[in-house]
Amino acid sequence: MYRTVKIPFQTSKKDIDRLFECNRISAQIWNDCLVIAKNYALKNNGKWINQTELQKQTKGKYPIHSQSIQAVCHKYLNARDSAKKAKQKGLDNKYPYKQKKYFNTKWANNGFIIHPNGTIELKMGRWERKKPTSYCSENR
Repeated sequence: MYRTVKIPFQTSKKDIDRLFECNRISAQIWNDCLVIAKNYALKNNGKWINQTELQKQTKGKYPIHSQSIQAVCHKYLNARDSAKKAKQKGLDNKYPYKQKKYFNTKWANNGFIIHPNGTIELKMGRWERKKPTSYCSENR
């Protein structure tokens, strides 16, 4: 079972821009998953890349939380597997191929902290062996 909590919030234009930047980074991860999977299939006689290998090739390359990166990889793999099942049922379906400009970033339950004063702190993970500063938005 999935638990989703939607929280209305207000924040500065600067923080909104940073959130949209996270969505652009997630889109870049999706686009890289398309390229990585295609190159893997070409090198391995059409064999599909598995979850472990895809996560290995995307690990630590992007300045967002590691579980957010994994969530994009899982979304790609689920889309690919769903397309395969649809094709087996005889439906006219395509495998994921479209490049994206924006992709909603998923923040896992340990990827953020909600402080008692209503401030939301997003963890940005480690990138290039450095821990970037997380940023906060005030919940109002």
